[in-house]
Amino acid sequence: MNFNDIAKASYETARKRQENGANISVKTRDMFKHCATEVVEAMEAYTRMDCYPQLNKPEQEIFKDRFASELADIISCAAIIAHAEGIDLNKAMSSCLEKNRLRAEGRGDKK
Repeated sequence: MNFNDIAKASYETARKRQENGANISVKTRDMFKHCATEVVEAMEAYTRMDCYPQLNKPEQEIFKDRFASELADIISCAAIIAHAEGIDLNKAMSSCLEKNRLRAEGRGDKK
């Protein structure tokens, strides 16, 4: 699945959830707010995962799975925004990777 496919599927799912009464909006400003909440939730999940190394393996996996889920929620929010704004996410991600590769080589606009 490519980024544009993910963006389209994420947008359509969020729109359908909205139509079915869920407290979610595919409007860009609203989705940015939703994404901010997901970032906070990801940080909380990461903190729990990172701060409790003494937990047994199954408990560690629970925190890691929650963290992974929150990261996916952040990506989904960004994908929904991209689709709503008509952004080619494949092209944007390719450009981002190249920009950061050049920076890593000391040839970009920032080091």
